[in-house]
Amino acid sequence: MFQETSFNKTMYISNRLLDAYATRGEVLANNIANVSTPNFKRSDVTFEHELNRALASEDKKMLMAKTTDSRHIPFEIPMDYKKVEPNIIVDYDTTYRNDLNNIDIDSEMAEEAKNTMRYQMFTQIINMQYKMIRKSIGTA
Repeated sequence: MFQETSFNKTMYISNRLLDAYATRGEVLANNIANVSTPNFKRSDVTFEHELNRALASEDKKMLMAKTTDSRHIPFEIPMDYKKVEPNIIVDYDTTYRNDLNNIDIDSEMAEEAKNTMRYQMFTQIINMQYKMIRKSIGTA
């Protein structure tokens, strides 16, 4: 059976974050493109919070009370971080203008810049991890 190491976990999470940031980049670009569209509602991507919850529940797994019978109710069911997916949500609750559009272009541009920096950071992290692998096997 495959033994998961912290390196494998880091690689997996880094790749999933890259996927989430790429999806968020597409959603932000769509929001910015529709800044003048009447009745358009902005979207966002949720991922990091759910990933953090899954990782925290995994850490708590070690502290959980053990059940002695399959009929016992578990105290908390740990979430599997590998099952967390980026979700696109639409904000129907806010409106900034009379035409019911809720895009604030300044906020969207700031979020796009932050998202781009995060994407670049995790690209560099993954590149460094692959560099370490190549170095350890002697092909660097």
